Amino acid sequence: MLSLDMEGLGQFFILGYEGESPSPDFLKLVRKYDIGGIIFFARNITSPSQLAETIEQLKSYFKDKPLLAIDQEGGKINRITQNFSLFPANKFYADNKDKKGVKEAYQTTARELFKLGINLNLVPVVDVLGAEGSFMGDRSFGKDVETVSEFSQIAIKTVKKAKLLTCAKHFPGIGSLIKDPHEVLPQLPLSKKEFEQREFIPFKAAIKSGVDCIMTTHVIAPALDRKPVTFSKKVVTNILQKQLKFKGLVLSDDMEMKAVANNFDFQEACINAFLAGHDQILICHSLDRQVQVLEHFERLVRDKKIAGSFVKKRAEKISKFKKTKLKS
Repeated sequence: MLSLDMEGLGQFFILGYEGESPSPDFLKLVRKYDIGGIIFFARNITSPSQLAETIEQLKSYFKDKPLLAIDQEGGKINRITQNFSLFPANKFYADNKDKKGVKEAYQTTARELFKLGINLNLVPVVDVLGAEGSFMGDRSFGKDVETVSEFSQIAIKTVKKAKLLTCAKHFPGIGSLIKDPHEVLPQLPLSKKEFEQREFIPFKAAIKSGVDCIMTTHVIAPALDRKPVTFSKKVVTNILQKQLKFKGLVLSDDMEMKAVANNFDFQEACINAFLAGHDQILICHSLDRQVQVLEHFERLVRDKKIAGSFVKKRAEKISKFKKTKLKS
């Protein structure tokens, strides 16, 4: 068991696992640290009913209610692909000015996920497409800021009404990226004015609509900070939480994406993401890395290199969020 001054540190992590069923060692880690949440991928799902059974079994391993997350965006980004309602990508609806259609798609998806036990769909993508050849493609609602903002708000309000939590992504806005952070650490050569007058606008709209979470991603935006956004207190705390007044949970993107894993010490990268202001860190694949990071975090708190009071305050934010949002 963890000492009292370290209770809650597991809440700062959302973890994924390999295979159809979580391994005994993964479940042991979840129980020891009372992990904040689980994210599910296609590799974990053979059918909706199997996922529902897995979720039901997992619940007994948590002391605090977990976030149970998935990326079910529509289009090519669907983790559940069999015996489940599937819809086109965001851009299809925006291009056709189909507000009724996008509402139906998000509503049906949310209702079906809710029945399975999922409580957080990591949607919508609110990135504004910029350069031709953006790797975001049809995951975005398009190039027009007002359209992206309007359709994002419809999506958020619809999903929330269907009792699921929402997550706008990927702050600070990566619709202009050609290179994918899954593969490299890209630079985003936009000016501060371009961020403020284009990229931030849909996030402001999402915040106004009551979006529950916002996910950052692994990119260097020199106009905002020389550090990668993932490690940037200027971007995560000062801009997103203070300037844009976002009070929900800030999630990192998967720390095992090559943008981070191939360029930085992994344990320190996760700690630096936390210190930058992320409420929850995603580690989606390797159990070894998950164990190493949690043990490293525990040592830092024990050695008072991270103040126990700081951990407690941040854990209280997550606890309050869950008590307010996870009512069922």
